[in-house]
Amino acid sequence: MSKFHYKNIIDDLINKINNGVLKPGDKLPSQREISKHYNVNRSTVVQALDILKSHGVLDSIEKQGVYVSPYKWNAYITSNIQWQDYIGNSVSKNNQYYIQRINDLEFDSNIVRLGTGELAPDLIPNDLFKEIIVNDIDKPLYTNYEEPKGKVDLRVEIVKYMKKRGVNCDLNNICITSGALQGLKLIADGLLIPQSKIIIETPSYINSVRTWHNISSPIVPLTINYIKQNINNIFKASSNYKNSIFYCIPTLHNPTQNTYTKDEKQKIIDQCHNNGIPIVEDDIYADLWFDSERHAPMKSLKNSNNVLYLGSLSKTVSPGLRIGWIVADKNVIRHLSDLKMQNDYGASSISQHIAKEWLSTYHEQHIKELKINLEKKKNVFLKSLKNHLSEYGEWNYPHGSFYIWFKLTISVNVKTIFNEAIKENILIQPGEIYDSKSTSYIRFSYSYINEDEIDRSLKKLSSIIERIR
Repeated sequence: MSKFHYKNIIDDLINKINNGVLKPGDKLPSQREISKHYNVNRSTVVQALDILKSHGVLDSIEKQGVYVSPYKWNAYITSNIQWQDYIGNSVSKNNQYYIQRINDLEFDSNIVRLGTGELAPDLIPNDLFKEIIVNDIDKPLYTNYEEPKGKVDLRVEIVKYMKKRGVNCDLNNICITSGALQGLKLIADGLLIPQSKIIIETPSYINSVRTWHNISSPIVPLTINYIKQNINNIFKASSNYKNSIFYCIPTLHNPTQNTYTKDEKQKIIDQCHNNGIPIVEDDIYADLWFDSERHAPMKSLKNSNNVLYLGSLSKTVSPGLRIGWIVADKNVIRHLSDLKMQNDYGASSISQHIAKEWLSTYHEQHIKELKINLEKKKNVFLKSLKNHLSEYGEWNYPHGSFYIWFKLTISVNVKTIFNEAIKENILIQPGEIYDSKSTSYIRFSYSYINEDEIDRSLKKLSSIIERIR
């Protein structure tokens, strides 16, 4: 049998473990059954199982059989096993491989993170958080559970914040969440049924997280180009979208940076309304538009009762604060907030208190200063990108937030770039994480990397690409 077959078995078993099809302690079928299932001879099966046993993925119990290791095997597997040798180049497998490696390496202090989508530690206003706590030291501290929709004083501040964004709402239109990701989870759990579809733009950040992967509703991807080119007829009449939702990042999209025009946003709203499709508007980057002009959220436009708006402080203030919110119809909010209480009894009361003080006193000035710092880093990054990588790829100019969607214009394997870069302590974000077809893309981010590491790191990446092309 060819070498491919035993690698294929390894790949498939790893994916079944990661996806929960095979759980720790589960017994594998006999070698004869595995051989029949994969249409290979038993020696190929033995070879695959022996490799997985040698790395702690499987355990063999004498006279009983082979079992999935009861331990968290992927927590202690190191670079001694070169997973790229065993995991094939199919899209879903690459996606999973990249995410696992990134999760393993992001907290390695020796790694330079060229794609991390969060603020650098020196951009997070920890000194102001201390100031909030110190200023309130003489006030009674309330750490009991808050009401299901969230702390009233915080929702008051969010009402004011949303009004500045052009959205009129009241306390009963808001549910506080533990970050925007929890908002997505609540919406899926609370609004979807097995017959639902989740319509998404692609490429999309939502493909890089597991929030919606374990629910029964299928994900229907529509490319951003398709949406823009068919803006007057996005949803085909032959498709059944009953009980479905449409998830989008209409302003400063992650990863492409696409921003729909006001007219495009209105047409999307109207078509979704006519088809009975609620819109989940993820608007967590909108504060970070660099120009003076602010782009109106969908939720501020006409006919937007079908829009569920997601806001968050994770990208603009601190990911560790874990404060986000949903703005929607009060009946939807009542349902989602009840569901939240069943899940976790509410977001941290201390975090909600800090967020309330933050929005009332500090947010606007912080955003002004943050945009100046981000734009400075953006300019350094773009200059280095032009100097070192312009002969290998192209990109659009970013107008805000963190990201540069880089398209390779030469024939080179991004997976090889990814693995070779790790050897030189550089971590990139391959485009396949965000779209199965984005095999020639890399998502760069200038928000986390230290400014003095940008040029050196992109120069190293250029050398890697030149070496392997």
